[in-house]
Amino acid sequence: MQDDAITHHVEIASPQAHQGTTAAAKAQRNFVDGNFTFWWLFGGVLALWFVLYKGLGVLFGLLPPPTPTQPVRPIFALHLVTAALITLICVYNIFHTPSHGRTYRTVHIVLGRMAMISGFISFSFGAVAVWWERYNGDLPFAIGITVGGVLQVGAQLYGWYQIRKHKDVTKHKRAMLLVFFYGCLIPMWMRFVVLVAGPYKNEPWIYPVAVAFGLIVGQLGMRASMAGRLL
Repeated sequence: MQDDAITHHVEIASPQAHQGTTAAAKAQRNFVDGNFTFWWLFGGVLALWFVLYKGLGVLFGLLPPPTPTQPVRPIFALHLVTAALITLICVYNIFHTPSHGRTYRTVHIVLGRMAMISGFISFSFGAVAVWWERYNGDLPFAIGITVGGVLQVGAQLYGWYQIRKHKDVTKHKRAMLLVFFYGCLIPMWMRFVVLVAGPYKNEPWIYPVAVAFGLIVGQLGMRASMAGRLL
């Protein structure tokens, strides 16, 4: 019973926590032996396309901005950088969690703190950009992006509270999965669905459909990750 409690709490607190854990908890996994699910891979690949190719491509002038008549200004630029950072951290931190070994625990916690900061910056500057700096009258898009951002920040705060105040790994894990599958990926789905919609991309229902699709895929991804299933 005591060993089970130690194993349950090995994901908690700080890089220095639980120095005297069991041999099983100290065992270091191979890098490729992570929390793999189809939905993590599916969402991760599209997320990398979105933040690295589309996002940083726009930032460095390799691709045209989403609205060609609006150049990339400082607020939007900072949003792109911090959005890319939190997304990349989420992809890694979902794959490797503290129970995978001492090194993974340290990296997971340090990156998690970076993600907390970059997530708040990304949401704040993204909201200013979509409602002011780059607002073009597209209200459904602005609302959809904001919904994703609110979910992201709310889940960040809830996940932090659960792990720091209550040491509840399960609730922390569920909240941080929501950050990735909803907060990071809903903005991507809004761009991706428009990209593949062809002649229907300007229809008023396209953004609600994109958000709904993101919510469904996110729920599938969260359930698979929580249950340790491939699908």
